[in-house]
Amino acid sequence: MTASKRDPLLTSARWLVIFCQGLALIVTGAVTLGIAVVLVAHDQVLAKLAEHAAGASGWEVLTAISLIMALVAGMAAMAFLWLREMRRIIDSVAGGDPFVPENADRLQKMGWLTVAIELTSIPVGGIGAWITSVVKDATSDFGISLGGVLLAIVLFILARVFREGTRMRGELEGTV
Repeated sequence: MTASKRDPLLTSARWLVIFCQGLALIVTGAVTLGIAVVLVAHDQVLAKLAEHAAGASGWEVLTAISLIMALVAGMAAMAFLWLREMRRIIDSVAGGDPFVPENADRLQKMGWLTVAIELTSIPVGGIGAWITSVVKDATSDFGISLGGVLLAIVLFILARVFREGTRMRGELEGTV
């Protein structure tokens, strides 16, 4: 079975995934750099926080902000890995052989990465909520996404479908 190398949907999807991978790398790098800047310029950050932080010391808020940034960088790195697996699946479809065991493994990895991203959003949301309670005019909008949970479930189901499809194709080829 071979797929057309010039399929516009696959080509568009591949370029979109590559673009999103670039964004994930930029976010990871920018947030990591931001952590370094916040820690190096902690005196200026603490001075600004002193103007706005009412219910906690500046160091507590600075630590919380740095922790959120580290978790967000980790989430962006996981998104990059998720997109890498997606790109590999797209490439296998373009190559004409999507029902291979590797794609079942890739879908399962994508499911676990989705779960990890969703679980990481819990402490990010909790820390963000704490910051909004002690820093005037601060906002936070993180939490578990129902869409993310459903995506993980779909990915795990698709992994099983691909495993079963691969097994059935193997049996069919063995009987011919």
